[in-house]
Amino acid sequence: MIIDAHTHLCNRDGVAQPFWDGWAEVSALRVNRPLEKVQRRLPEFWDISGDMIVKDMDAAGIDRSVLLAIDWGLARHLGDLKLSIEEINKIYADAVKKHPQRLIAFAGIDPRREKAAELVGIFLGDWGMKGIKFHTAAGFYPNDKACYPIYEKALEYGVPVLLHTGEVLKPLYFKYCQPIYVQEVAVDFPDLPIILAHTGGCWYSEAVAICSNATNVYLDLSVWQSQLLRPLEFYRALRTLLDSVSWQRVLFGSDYPFLKLLINQERWVKTFTEIPDSVKEQGIEFKDEEIAGIMGGNAAKLLGPTE
Repeated sequence: MIIDAHTHLCNRDGVAQPFWDGWAEVSALRVNRPLEKVQRRLPEFWDISGDMIVKDMDAAGIDRSVLLAIDWGLARHLGDLKLSIEEINKIYADAVKKHPQRLIAFAGIDPRREKAAELVGIFLGDWGMKGIKFHTAAGFYPNDKACYPIYEKALEYGVPVLLHTGEVLKPLYFKYCQPIYVQEVAVDFPDLPIILAHTGGCWYSEAVAICSNATNVYLDLSVWQSQLLRPLEFYRALRTLLDSVSWQRVLFGSDYPFLKLLINQERWVKTFTEIPDSVKEQGIEFKDEEIAGIMGGNAAKLLGPTE
């Protein structure tokens, strides 16, 4: 089974315009295309039904995807949203209802919201969401005590928490996303599964160190697609990661749909399932159990029953 542990649903109203402006600007630079052309393609990313991601999952051979709702409603310059946080999370819950065998949803919440823990109880208990997503770039650190009631709620429902780590697009500050602040949380909540999105990004070494010393911390590989411009370096980095932490705590992820312009889902899956002979000839090898675990086995154990 292949499980993508890091995906999103997108539409214009779910995220404030400054985010889309920043995303288009950075994406245009990465794919070396005119900004105007990238901006014209934005509507290709907007689908809240789940139909688009399921279609792309079919093409790539992905069995299930974890949809991560995002709460940027209290973020600097991103608070001008047309949808409430309840409406945003309901979109994700409804997509799972439409595609129950293919999609899993994590609730997105800013812990500084009034009655945040109560809302999480509704999202998890009444709407059947299977985890919690914090995007700390909204303006809080993961070890802020405002987060602790949410962590306790996750323990109550037996679900993992996924935290954004690493860089983030302007106008957000990514100082809040440094993995070191998660180390305190991992110690204070040793039974809480914590996923560090993007394997720490620019703070990769920090994320690996935390994962190596806390058995409840996991790493996802979303946004590693950008490293495929140098394939041998990518596989060396992956081998180094698996030699540094247990392969049982590394998860396949894509950050869909944000990197579609760079690498589609099918190619990203084949990066792991069809490793080139040229890589093996360099002495870079992966065991079948490692790949099977990364591509879905680890996520399946972490998520537990999803029905």
